[in-house]
Amino acid sequence: MVTYDLMLEKQRLFGADKFSVAANANETLSLRFNFDRNWRRFDSKAAVFRNSDMQYFIIEIITNRAKIPWEVLTKQGMFELSVIGFDGAKTLTSDKVEILVSENLLPEEYKTLSPSEVLFDRFKEECIAEAYLKYENEIKELKKAHVEEKLLLNAQIVEANEKTLEAVAEKDSEIEEIKNEHAKQVSEYEAQITELNSQLAECREKAEKWEMVDIAIQGKTLASSPLWGGGSEEYRLPMLNTSSVKGFTSRNFDTNLREIGLDLSSVTIFQEVFMEKDSIQKLVLKNTNNITSYESLAYACTSIRYLDIGNLESCTNITQLAMEASRLEKVEFTNMCRISTADCAFYGCSVLKEIDGVFDFRTVTSADEIFIGTPMLETVRFLENSITKDISFQDSISLTKESLLSIANGLSTENTATVYLSSYAIDNAFTDEEEKSDFLSLIQTTKGWNLEMT
Repeated sequence: MVTYDLMLEKQRLFGADKFSVAANANETLSLRFNFDRNWRRFDSKAAVFRNSDMQYFIIEIITNRAKIPWEVLTKQGMFELSVIGFDGAKTLTSDKVEILVSENLLPEEYKTLSPSEVLFDRFKEECIAEAYLKYENEIKELKKAHVEEKLLLNAQIVEANEKTLEAVAEKDSEIEEIKNEHAKQVSEYEAQITELNSQLAECREKAEKWEMVDIAIQGKTLASSPLWGGGSEEYRLPMLNTSSVKGFTSRNFDTNLREIGLDLSSVTIFQEVFMEKDSIQKLVLKNTNNITSYESLAYACTSIRYLDIGNLESCTNITQLAMEASRLEKVEFTNMCRISTADCAFYGCSVLKEIDGVFDFRTVTSADEIFIGTPMLETVRFLENSITKDISFQDSISLTKESLLSIANGLSTENTATVYLSSYAIDNAFTDEEEKSDFLSLIQTTKGWNLEMT
């Protein structure tokens, strides 16, 4: 008996590349399997062979050995092998390997071939024979009872179908009557909806023009006290027309303000206005194309969830813009092109998920820790080749593939530095190893940047 050794580690089958077998051997070749601890719990194991004619032969492994069936040795070439372990409902499988069958010179008349005993066929035949011997009379009675029950059920089904048709016809009549009764009410509701839609359209038009509360601040250009007396309860001013106001301070808005929209047509510096106001939840800024600084605008606003800072075409400073805004979820802006300093702009925004806007960092001289403490950040975009300084996303473990690619493409090829990324974010975004390798190569080779993964 000739024995060849193979090794199984978890689901990998090793050793098949170290030997070949000669064709037309019969009952003389066996495989010895060395199983690791993962296979020891399975009392029953079998070797699965497949020859070049796509025929399968499942041979029981006894004391870690299984004979090679002659059916896979009849042709020169390759046959395939895999291993299975089974224990009740649990099954463990190995991967597939190929074993070479070499040609020999044995004449046809000297071949002694007999069918190999296949594990499952033997089990099936033995079990069927035993079951029929033991339960043959019981099976006959069950078949008879089944036929009788089937006839009875068929009769019941016919009767049920007839009753169903009658019930459907009755319900259809009731439904038609109900439709007729309520047709007038539907018509009245549609008329009311049309009227409400018309009123809503008028309100939307006023909202776009900032006309909802014009009269409350008419003629004001600078206020050192609250622009609006909101009282002791929380209130919202979603469309406040402040186009004539030239300057703002933190005293302009009291602690009960929850939502506000402002027109900043006449403003150039809008700093610290909502700093540490813990009631504001939503802030929308319009006509912001003259704003040059938003420094500490929403610093430590612990309740703000949404921030729209508008057009940044003139803005150079967003330092500590929303630092420690621990409930901020979304930020929007457009046309960033002159930002110089952005230190800690979103530092500590622990639930920030989306930044809707394109960061243009071509003019940035300082952006230290801008995204530190943003573990929930998913969406961020950069202008290509605009990042020239060290930048860190080491805490941003939720970045999407698109965001990571935008960061990589945003790195300048002229001024190289170091980019810090989360290895967890990279592994989650690039599940394909080839794509992951291309991404890392884009940063380190194409862009020439240092990459630090945390």
